[in-house]
Amino acid sequence: MSMLRNWIERAVNRSWYGGVGWTFLFLPLIPAVHLFVWARRKYRQSVPFASLGAPVVIVGGLTAGGTGKTPVIIALARELGNRGINVGIVSRGYGRRPTDSMLAVELTHTSETVGDEPLVMKRALPLVPIVVGQSRRDATNTLIREFGCQMVLSDDGLQHYQLPRDFEIAVIDAQRRFGNGWLLPAGPLREPVCRIETVDFVLERNGNDPTCSFAYAPVRLSSLNKQHMLSTQEAMQLWGDSRVVAATGLGQPDQFFTMLRNLGFDATEVFVADHAKLMLDEIQTRYQPDVILITEKDAVKLNRMACDNIWVVEIETKLPQALLTAVATLLDKSPY
Repeated sequence: MSMLRNWIERAVNRSWYGGVGWTFLFLPLIPAVHLFVWARRKYRQSVPFASLGAPVVIVGGLTAGGTGKTPVIIALARELGNRGINVGIVSRGYGRRPTDSMLAVELTHTSETVGDEPLVMKRALPLVPIVVGQSRRDATNTLIREFGCQMVLSDDGLQHYQLPRDFEIAVIDAQRRFGNGWLLPAGPLREPVCRIETVDFVLERNGNDPTCSFAYAPVRLSSLNKQHMLSTQEAMQLWGDSRVVAATGLGQPDQFFTMLRNLGFDATEVFVADHAKLMLDEIQTRYQPDVILITEKDAVKLNRMACDNIWVVEIETKLPQALLTAVATLLDKSPY
């Protein structure tokens, strides 16, 4: 099942982002999808909502799949905290079970309970309150009322119009952008491209303009149990001639593989479907690696004592100063 899901996901992405592909067969559905998206947005916007009591910042996107929102939220929350702002994060917690519960994320939780991204964020920001729930509005209220948050960041939710927002950030991939430009399922778009004109800040991953772009930077490698750390230079010196496997379940695995190649690693590349768990026994048996390199998102799904040859590539990102200033000054402008 995992292999089939992986194959389907890759086939869909090739069609969406590789020119005219087989998903053009869904084009007859586009008018109905467009009408549904438009009507849903208009209806949600027509329903008056009481203010929640603190500024809400949406960090979302127009396309299905990963564009790098999680590192952006981590960097933004860290910067706001450094400025003395009590910030919280709300997320739906994709893939968690049960889905109808609302939880304040703890370090002792598993990804099955709270979702992959919320646990990644909690490990990076242990002092920042993070709440997962089907209703982002209810989760946001919890952050404000029970945790005293002065500002709330929403992990995704650009299309979740039940949640009032004071600032919208759309994260896009500067290379892939909007693919074939069609709405789901013919293309990757959740909303028409013109929606980008209504957000407050367009943030490009790997863009050329430093005033509105960001990129990932690998800062260190840690053992799965976090007992050992290596700089990227130390890792290259240690494993330069070793059998290295790079494995991930990211939505865009090529981003991870390219980053490792740029560091100098000549690794065998293994990927599974987005949010899928790596099959470590299979990887160990098939490739017999000296080292397996994975992402932080993959690490939260694994037992920390799983294997002693698994290392996590930790990344950081630096956000444009214009974005940081715009978000931080929301408190000065808000009536809350």
